[in-house]
Amino acid sequence: MTSAADGPGPAADAGCVLAIDLGTGGPKVAVVAPSGETLAWSWRPVATEFLPGGGAEQDPERMWTAVVEAARAALAELAELSARPPLVAVSVTSQYMSTIPVAADGRPTGPCVLWMDTRGGAHNLSLLNETSFPLFVERHGLIPLPSGNDNVAHAHVVATFHPEAYAAAVALVEPMDYLTARLTGRVCATQSTVFGQLVCDNRTWGATEYDPELVAATGLRPDKLAPLVPMRGPVGEVTTAAAAALGIDAGLPVVPGTIDSITSAVGSGALGPERGSVIIGTTSVMVTHLRVQRSDLGSGLLTVPSPVPGSWYVMAENGVGGRALEWAARLFGYGDDVGAAAAEAAGVPDGADGVDFAPWLLGSIAPNPNDDVRAAFTGLHLRHDRRHLLRAVLEGVALNLGWLRGPMEDFVGTTWPSVAFGGGGAQSDLWAQLLADALDRPVHQLDQPRATNARGAAFLAFADLGLLDLDDVPSLLRVRAVRTPRPERREAVAAALRRLQSLHPSLALLPGT
Repeated sequence: MTSAADGPGPAADAGCVLAIDLGTGGPKVAVVAPSGETLAWSWRPVATEFLPGGGAEQDPERMWTAVVEAARAALAELAELSARPPLVAVSVTSQYMSTIPVAADGRPTGPCVLWMDTRGGAHNLSLLNETSFPLFVERHGLIPLPSGNDNVAHAHVVATFHPEAYAAAVALVEPMDYLTARLTGRVCATQSTVFGQLVCDNRTWGATEYDPELVAATGLRPDKLAPLVPMRGPVGEVTTAAAAALGIDAGLPVVPGTIDSITSAVGSGALGPERGSVIIGTTSVMVTHLRVQRSDLGSGLLTVPSPVPGSWYVMAENGVGGRALEWAARLFGYGDDVGAAAAEAAGVPDGADGVDFAPWLLGSIAPNPNDDVRAAFTGLHLRHDRRHLLRAVLEGVALNLGWLRGPMEDFVGTTWPSVAFGGGGAQSDLWAQLLADALDRPVHQLDQPRATNARGAAFLAFADLGLLDLDDVPSLLRVRAVRTPRPERREAVAAALRRLQSLHPSLALLPGT
């Protein structure tokens, strides 16, 4: 990694990639050069509808129109450059464990059932028995989640709550594969993107066939599974209709879609166990890669086949991250002005004057998975106001990641000398410092952090086209600042982490969870 002051690196002479990063809050579209520099960037929102019984859905047509709007805005920004580089490919990454029923032309037949939807939890529990449990663990690495937060449960939700959409669908796909189908007219998926369907034997990297025993164990209908393609190499070309909508040339190659946590690892240089990164976007995640499949379900740590050749991405989802700050900002009267909320929090001293925040708004994941645990503020006094609670949110999210570092390093067998920091949260100098204190590691704030996922998607596209060696990625990344742990805060941070850990079992016993 280099300092941001060292310059942009290689020029964009080889062309640029239009990288689409569809997060839960909406798509971010970036035009990325081979150096990793973001030449243009735009974002558009997508609303979530929360439904009775734990439902959470989005409109896939709005996803597509938001992509079109963001792409056109980014391309208009690009057009203002004195020398506009040509586009050479389109790459898509997205949030995962979400399910969209699609027709043969890639258009949706019903809503997107989001990763946070829990209506299929009871169905998943019915699939687990003394035969299926070890089968899932040995071959795939994950079991049907009792929470219902996976694609197995969501297929049941689509069939139960949207039977016409289910009947009309030729496949149930993840958002990145939905967008790839809208771009190319080809419905397909990869071993990586179908991870949440639990239907591939992940002991072997690069599988292009479903495991019939796993398919049977999930209860998924084989005719609703998308055809599998390799994780590397173009899967199609931009159609005339998609090109007209986006304002780009028809015929551009489109590379396979990718899970956003994997592209965040690539976009932050975490391509092997010797490098680790933290990404704070809607959720918080700690990322790296291994050369072997491995899982520790007790800690919520497992591996997912990655487009990085011969590698498995380490899945270490930590729970809500930026969404916790957004929630608090709205709750305390800042509306959507998260920046103003964070600025007020910066005026509160370390420790938030004794206020702690347990950030488990949707339950906890790694390193201590518990669907029933809930969030809480503790230590409140009449002297406290919203600023203290906002500061506690920032510190609580950082501490939760601090809890994860030790188990994660044990899982990958490496002690990281430093950690890269990307995602929208890395725009905050305060959050970067709090993270350094919580991790007890130097934190490298990446330049252009909002584009971390898009940058990773672009790097994979350049590699697919033979224009980049992925081994060169770490040297291309620019660091805006390095935050080091403050020795004078070490004891207080360790005490705060102990309080957080001690609260965890109690907060799983609250009524109504």
